[in-house]
Amino acid sequence: MSRRILGSAVVISGLVLGLVAPAQAVAPLTLTDIYSTTKILRVDLTLPASSVSSLNNSQTFRVYVPGTVALKLGTKTSGDLDINIRLKGSTSMFSLNETPSFKIKFKKNGGLGYLGLRRMTLNAMTQDGSKVHEYAAYALFNAMSLPAPKTGWVHLYINGVDRGLYVNIEQPDQVFSSKRFKDITQHVYEGIYSQDVGYGAASGGADSGSFLADYGWKVTPNKNDLSYLIAYANDPNPLTWYRGLNQVFNRTELIKFFAVENFIGHWDGYSGPDINNYYLRSSTQNKFTFIPWGTDQTFGENRATPVVGDDFFLPMLSNRADHPWANNLQRGKLYVTCINYLPCKTEYLKDLKAVSAKVTSMLLTTKINSAVQLINTVADPQNSNSSANLKALHTEQTRTVRWILTRQAQVADLLKQNGIK
Repeated sequence: MSRRILGSAVVISGLVLGLVAPAQAVAPLTLTDIYSTTKILRVDLTLPASSVSSLNNSQTFRVYVPGTVALKLGTKTSGDLDINIRLKGSTSMFSLNETPSFKIKFKKNGGLGYLGLRRMTLNAMTQDGSKVHEYAAYALFNAMSLPAPKTGWVHLYINGVDRGLYVNIEQPDQVFSSKRFKDITQHVYEGIYSQDVGYGAASGGADSGSFLADYGWKVTPNKNDLSYLIAYANDPNPLTWYRGLNQVFNRTELIKFFAVENFIGHWDGYSGPDINNYYLRSSTQNKFTFIPWGTDQTFGENRATPVVGDDFFLPMLSNRADHPWANNLQRGKLYVTCINYLPCKTEYLKDLKAVSAKVTSMLLTTKINSAVQLINTVADPQNSNSSANLKALHTEQTRTVRWILTRQAQVADLLKQNGIK
């Protein structure tokens, strides 16, 4: 009897002395954790052999396959979640064995998904030598009160293998729309590369034509809202075109959107010479909103040359423009029409001034430097021992901050040239 009491006392004293640590309580994750820009979320993907095989076959890169994911941040965890996953990208499309980006769908399981999220997009940032462009670009759009994705940092593991740093981009889907808009969403369209709002652009079905219906086709299986937009967009009279913008857009937001795209040098966006990487969301009242996307090739990184740290500057006021791989291309129709009608051009220039001021007031360059200190703690598993790659990363991060300051000076010069105080 005394021995059992003594044994119990030893255990109790061990707990008191800290010799036996109590188990840590597991807490649930929150959306703030998922899109944290000050901490790095660990993401563990577990894929069966059949899914691995499919994601390494170029014929099935875009086919969703099953797997599970576990999200962890400190003691917080999601547990294992059933998902479907596919690869994403165009020029940045890589197999699973390389450095791919991913689209993930959470299983509904009677609800809308995990924490209300239906989807998650993980970008490998292979077209961003600095690893901060998407983070900074979407932060600026949001700071200008424009609907834009949130971002978060991810350290990705696949079947236990370290795959390095990714950025988690909020998908502009029905969940996004329900949080960003007060009216009812009719469609969310994804613009196809080089396609614009010209006549005939409303042709095709949900998965064909110049605009693909990412959401809303089941309820409204037509593109009548796009036809409505196209009729206004192609009005040959600048005065009625300008007035008509408020019928199909929030004109103030639209012009501000162009200003942010141009400030960050988003040549791969709608108002750039590629006319690419954007979503168009329509309400049931046929009113549209641009949502930015694909902002990795921004802030002047000139990836067309082998030189690390050289700049590319997209003109902020031009009908046509170059991009790093092509010359003298036509820019987005709505943007071009705007800058060629004085009232719209003046509003656009004033918005450029406001964007430049917002960069200063939100301490964007300071935020970038803080992000750099955080994300550079995650070694690149492909090049962790390469001093040349580390030097290139640091060079592009420094260049990005310098480019922003130069861009602000360019905005000031452009305003002066056009008599905007």
